[in-house]
Order: sequence, then C-alpha cells, then structure tokens
Amino acid sequence: MNKIDIRAYKSEDRAALRTLCCDVADRGLPIENFFPDRDVAADLLTKYYTDYEPRSTFVAQCDGRLVGYINGCMDNRRYGLVVFWLLMPSLLVKAFKRGIFFRPEVHQMLRGMLKNWRRIFVWRKQSFHSHQGHLHIGVAGDFRGQQVGRNLLKALVDHSIGQGIVELTASVHDANKAAGIFFESQGFTVRERYPMVMARDGKEEQYNSLLYAKTISAH
Repeated sequence: MNKIDIRAYKSEDRAALRTLCCDVADRGLPIENFFPDRDVAADLLTKYYTDYEPRSTFVAQCDGRLVGYINGCMDNRRYGLVVFWLLMPSLLVKAFKRGIFFRPEVHQMLRGMLKNWRRIFVWRKQSFHSHQGHLHIGVAGDFRGQQVGRNLLKALVDHSIGQGIVELTASVHDANKAAGIFFESQGFTVRERYPMVMARDGKEEQYNSLLYAKTISAH
C-alpha cells in the first residue's frame, strides 16, 4: 500500500481539489448526475474554503495525486456573509453567461429547491448565525476504506481546537448512507433533520437533510 500523506492545503492544490469535489459530489459519484456545469458547481462547493479560508483545509496526497480533502470553516457566520454578499452575485452572473439557467434539468432542480425553503431559511439561518465551525469532506473512490477520511478529520479537529472551536457540524442527506456511517463512527450525532427534495433524471426524490454535530476538545 502506498503511503498517504495528510498535509495543509496549498494554493497549487486548488484545481485538483475542485476536480475531486465534483467527482464525488453525488454520494461518491460525479456531480453531473444532477448538475450540468462543473465549474459553477466547484465555485459553489469549494471557492469559499480555497479562496477565503484556505488555512482550514487539509488534503490527502499519494504519489503526487490528491486523493482526499477536508474543507473547514471556523466561523459559520463569516461563511454565510461571504457566500451571500461576495460569492453568490458573481456566481449568478457566471452561471447566466454560461447558459445554465436555460437548461431544463436546472429548472427542475430550482423547483425542487423551492420546496426546501424550511431547510434554507430556518435551519441554515440558525446555523449561519453561529460562530462555530463546519466541514465538507471528499475522498477518491479508489482510496476509500484506507482511513483517509478519519485522518483528514483528525487534522481538522486539531486545527479547530487551536482556533478555539468547540463544535463541528456537517450536512448530509440520508440517502448518502456511507457518509452517515462515517460521521457516526467518528462521534458525530444527528442534531437536526429536515425534509429535502432533490431533482435527478427528470424525477424528484424525497430525502431528509441531516445536520451532524460533534463536540471537540483538547486531550
């Protein structure tokens, strides 16, 4: 087995991290299963972490290949403000120029999102008004089961403790069974649960959106 190194994110990792994120965004499968534009999706899913808080991201590397990442945020309120006021305006313009809003699958996705209003305006509002942290993690399919996720999480937890953070959260929908098993194995518990609609292949699918939380402390 090749050695897997866990290290702090560097700016030169940006392209590979964006690619990996989109490769595994749909329950470990490519994001094209439900969203047609990788570049816009990568901006939405990773740009805050790589461009505004890179010190809270860690990556796993094997033989020069980026095989896993964990994006961390140490202040949910700051994240919400940056995304709403800085990222979303430019992202909407970019999406319009690339013709995304003329795609029928995006129309369906937006209709589904409107049905998720409680998740967006109740749960997310409460979450983004806190000053605690959250995370997003991804591991390449051929490197799962090799403790990459666990070691990435340990790196982020150690960093979070140094920043005075006492709690980390992660958002998962309950169809992503593997993610739920992982977080529960690492001491996370479900704190909130909201109904959620996702559009895929011309159909709407019903899920629950789960907020996993873990209290952390120095040992």
